[in-house]
Amino acid sequence: MKSYRPPRSFTISLDDRFFIRIIRIIFFLVSFFLLLQLVPLLNRVFATLIAAILITTVLDPIVSSLENNGVNRIGGILLVFLSISILLTFAVQAASPLVTEQIDALSLSLQDESPAKMVDNVKRALFENVPFLRSPQVQVEVSAKLEMFVNAVMNASFSTALTLITSFPYLIIIAFSVFFFLKDGWIIKRALIESMPNRYFEISLIVIHKMTEQLGRYIRGQLVVSGIIGSLSIFALTILDIPYSFFIGALAGLANMIPYFGPLLGFFLAAAVALLHEPSFSIVMAVAGAFATIQLIDNILVSPYVVSRSVELHPLAVIIVILIGTALLGLWGALLAVPVASILKVTFSSMRWGLENYRLKERTRFESG
Repeated sequence: MKSYRPPRSFTISLDDRFFIRIIRIIFFLVSFFLLLQLVPLLNRVFATLIAAILITTVLDPIVSSLENNGVNRIGGILLVFLSISILLTFAVQAASPLVTEQIDALSLSLQDESPAKMVDNVKRALFENVPFLRSPQVQVEVSAKLEMFVNAVMNASFSTALTLITSFPYLIIIAFSVFFFLKDGWIIKRALIESMPNRYFEISLIVIHKMTEQLGRYIRGQLVVSGIIGSLSIFALTILDIPYSFFIGALAGLANMIPYFGPLLGFFLAAAVALLHEPSFSIVMAVAGAFATIQLIDNILVSPYVVSRSVELHPLAVIIVILIGTALLGLWGALLAVPVASILKVTFSSMRWGLENYRLKERTRFESG
């Protein structure tokens, strides 16, 4: 009986498609890793592009209306840019005396009082006016938390100011991008539509139309709401005699564009300045009452009538997208998170409706045939 001897060598043949799949997977993983490495470098580029698209969405109906009334499109774009420049110039000239006065007052205040002294004033006001904070153990914990909060606010303020200063070149890029998007946007839309298969041509038109229309209404509504909230905040803080009311109110209006977190940011900033100016718990309660009233007016009267509800998201979804946007793009991400999420929502909902409608038409045509 012969014993079995294994062959000295053997080969395994695999389908070439297996190796192609492996190469594709490796290529995808490497590309994804490189993209993650480039995100910190490209965040300004993404934010600039998204901001230009959003501004274009707001201005395009105005330019199109001028074009429909016989104005050349480039002339209409220049007219809109000129009108915005004139409005901004008048606004700056009107606000410059108050802004200069408050900047001088802020500079003198920072020279007279160090951050440590400001923290001591706030702690003294809290410990004297809030009974349950008078325990020594609680005071130690509150002092540590307060110092951490002040340091975080100062770092965030410095980072935000630096971001705004370094963003000036990007504002010029945004302006040029908006001009060319307004001028040649129809070419981009046509290229996108022509790239779709014929069977999805109608769906593509519906998606682009609904996306631009509803998103434009949302952004224009948010700008109007921010202006109203900023004006009400400036008025309320001026009545309460809070220092730097113009700055704080304007920031509160801008921050209101960030749902949930924005109003809290405006309140905390106003309350901190109020405590530094007048170490009294009553002034904090007055500021809280003012901001609560403003938010009540916003939620009951302003937003329901100004902001389009067709692109609203679930509150939990809003919080999640804001956190993701902040983690990826910082301040720009927090501002742009909700509009971008609205774009995605409108796009997917329109595509789903279009596909279901298309299938229904195909089924009806098949049954009738």
